[in-house]
Order: sequence, then structure tokens, then C-alpha cells
Amino acid sequence: MEGASDVAVFTKRAGCFLNLNELEFSDTNAEELKKRGFVLADDESNSVLGSAAVAKAAFDAGGKTNFCSSRYKDAIQLRLRFLRTAQSTAREFDEITEDGTVMYGQIDVPAGFLEPFTSFLIEMELPQKAFFVNPEKNTVETACGIAEELAVIFAEGDMEDFGKVKIRIIERYPFENGFIVGSEQIF
Repeated sequence: MEGASDVAVFTKRAGCFLNLNELEFSDTNAEELKKRGFVLADDESNSVLGSAAVAKAAFDAGGKTNFCSSRYKDAIQLRLRFLRTAQSTAREFDEITEDGTVMYGQIDVPAGFLEPFTSFLIEMELPQKAFFVNPEKNTVETACGIAEELAVIFAEGDMEDFGKVKIRIIERYPFENGFIVGSEQIF
């Protein structure tokens, strides 16, 4: 990591821009970095100890410089990766958040009531693409707005024919069986 100040002085003289990314451990470089004596800066990131200090020295040398910390890169890159994934995999009724997670309503239907409940949705003229039935989990997934409307109908007591349902708004990572970030029961 030595020499960053020299590079910064050169870029200043040449009128160039210097972008420094914080050195960090990854799956592909960890072994080589360890062989060369590099260690983690802390237990909370993959940053290499001393990398930020080298960048500070480059800043002190002047010129047009930019420093991207490991944490900043992780946050921005992860969010952008989520957004790209969500945009290519989201169902028609999924809502994509600005963080790239997906939100939808989930209705847990008691055993034996899934088929009549699905028929009810079809009778309501809800298009088949507006919901997904998971018979293995006895759930129906749909748009948040539809789930909220169903919660109102159930709260009014008009739906006893389907047993004790639970309705939630789910937010999860945009991958198949993605990690659930949030779950709020609305009925």
C-alpha cells in the first residue's frame, strides 16, 4: 500500500482524478493478502488494517481524490444488486422498495380452506396473475393493497367460511426464499 502519496502527487501534477477503494478481503484475495501479512481492520467489515490511513495520506498530498470505504461500497453495491435482482424477478404484484427488497401480502389459510379461498378470489374477479397460491404452506401471496382490503373484509366478520386466517405484509430480499426483513400482521 506504500506509494499512494506518490501516485496522488503524480495525479495532482497531471491534473488527473484519483479514486481509491479501501483494500478489503474477499473470497478471491484473502489467502494472498494473509500471505503478505495483511489483517482485518476489525470484526465488523472486510477492510484491511491501515488501508484507510494510506488513503488519508493520498488526500493529504492534494489533488482531485476520492475514497470509497468498504462499508460504503458494500451498502451501495448491495442495494444496487438487490434492485437489479428485484426488477428482473419480481412478480406482477410485488412492490419493489427503494432498497431493492420486495413487499407483498401473505394470507395464511387453515388446512382445508385453501381451495375455497382461492375460488373466492377468482369469484372476486381477481386475475390469476394477481396472486400466487402455495399449497405446501397453505398460503396465498398477493399485492399489499389486496391483502389490506381482505383484512378489512375479515375484520368486518364477513369471511367466517374460511376459518381463522392470518394476513401479513412481508418484506424480503428479492431472491427465491429470500431472508424476511420485516413481517407485520394486519389481521
